[in-house]
Amino acid sequence: MNAPLLRIRLLGGFRLAREDGAPLVARWSRPGARTLVKLLALAPDHALHREQIMAVCWPHAELRTALGSLRVALHTARHALEPELPPRGTSAYLVSDGELLRLAPDTVRVDVDEAQTRAARALRSGRRRELADALEALGGELLPEDRYAPWAEPARERLARRRTELRDALAEQRRSTRHRTARSELDAARVRLDWALHLDRSGQYDEAVTVVREALYAYERQGLRDACTLAAARLAEVLSRGRGAAQALTVLDAHPPDPGAPDAIRAAHHMARSAVLSYRGRYADGLAAARAAERCAGAARGADGPVLLARSLAQQTVCLGLSGLAEQAAGPAAAALAPAEESGDRALLATVLSVLRETERRAGRLGDALAHGHRALALAEQAGRPTATAFERANLAELHLLRDERADAERLARASVELAEPFGGTALAFALTALARVRGGPAPREAARLLTRAGRCAVAGGHLQAIEEVRLARAEMVEAGEARRVSR
Repeated sequence: MNAPLLRIRLLGGFRLAREDGAPLVARWSRPGARTLVKLLALAPDHALHREQIMAVCWPHAELRTALGSLRVALHTARHALEPELPPRGTSAYLVSDGELLRLAPDTVRVDVDEAQTRAARALRSGRRRELADALEALGGELLPEDRYAPWAEPARERLARRRTELRDALAEQRRSTRHRTARSELDAARVRLDWALHLDRSGQYDEAVTVVREALYAYERQGLRDACTLAAARLAEVLSRGRGAAQALTVLDAHPPDPGAPDAIRAAHHMARSAVLSYRGRYADGLAAARAAERCAGAARGADGPVLLARSLAQQTVCLGLSGLAEQAAGPAAAALAPAEESGDRALLATVLSVLRETERRAGRLGDALAHGHRALALAEQAGRPTATAFERANLAELHLLRDERADAERLARASVELAEPFGGTALAFALTALARVRGGPAPREAARLLTRAGRCAVAGGHLQAIEEVRLARAEMVEAGEARRVSR
């Protein structure tokens, strides 16, 4: 009797289904078993040598221990895929081939394979509908629960390249229409702006700057003033987070909104100016620009209104807090929450909750601050924002330290540094500062070394708040050392 087909879904999250509708195991007793199946589903021809699997799943284990773990994981995976399998039965889905383990080609289908086949067929045909459908089929994130797993990166890159090919093919197809030159350029610019937002939120600031500049140049060639203003606002914000902060105001001044520009365009311009000014330590000017953005956002129509309103209110809170006006910051922070929820933008909501977390911390309400911070962390992770995730972990670590919950503080601070390490700059400066504060009591020399490195990262990132945070941490360490000497 032929086994029913097993379908493995990787796009949008790991899921399994059998064509006979038989219920499968909901909770796997061994995480390594799930990883084993995912590795095989992503591997070429769905086959891997046993040593390759052990190197990923149990990299630090001795060979005998790793072999034992592999046997247990393999047994668990087979019975998860086929609950009715007898104890010594032969699996219809996960089979051994000498030293190789493979998914049986006749009984297993993987959604990534089918989407890739569909994309290849669409690229050969060049038909717009097929290209669009293929791009949609590839739209889900690959294994979001394993977003930062190194073993999934090659597959993510392959899918990203295929999506780029499909987008390029769509753009090329549009160019063949009657208005192909101008239209394709504008379409490409819009795609670039969307892609730049993803790069920005992923912490890839240099790449985002390049992509936004290309979109801005395209709008300049077409003479689209409002689009230029919007692209310049996006470019200025990205520049202010990276090494080009000094250029950001110049970019904004070169593309101001026209007097008759839509409210959303004017709000975006003021919002960008506020962000740039606050990054440069000009908090009073940043506050004025954020309030101007709020006035425009309140009159804006469409989906951009709630987003810009929430951002402008959150930005006011940041400027007020950094100016030492914490009591005045509470009102805008609370008002930002409703439009952020309405927007449906997880990254924006995470930012607002982060601002609320800091407001509650300054007011001494550490329990409320932790609640906001943990929710912000979860949303930042879901939105795929590694630098924001590292920042939230660092701040949560310091909150737990204030509550003398050192184990939680240590865990979060270490995780923050680990995640921020590849990005360096501002993200790593905040992470190292948090870890230094956690280590400051029991290991002051190590904390001093961490702060030295944090200082270099803050200067490299050009972020004044990060530089100030390192300075404050050093002052706290000196004060704590003096207190210890006096107590002796």
